Amino acid sequence: MTFEDLQELLAEQFSCDTSELERGVTLADLGADHEDMIELAWALGEAIGVEIDESELSEDLTVGELWRFVRDKAENAEE
Repeated sequence: MTFEDLQELLAEQFSCDTSELERGVTLADLGADHEDMIELAWALGEAIGVEIDESELSEDLTVGELWRFVRDKAENAEE
């Protein structure tokens, strides 16, 4: 998964344009609620092939922090 892939996934989930998804934007800024976190955890898990629990995600995460989280999850799964 690339950063651009993450932006596209978020843009689709939160009905926004990828240009709005800079690294400092939080999921709360996008209007994320608990149900969104469940859907996002599932979508990210599908995208990287690793199960992600919604409790690992927070509305306070920025797009940049989420990108680091996804990269770390994917790298740890490969080991």
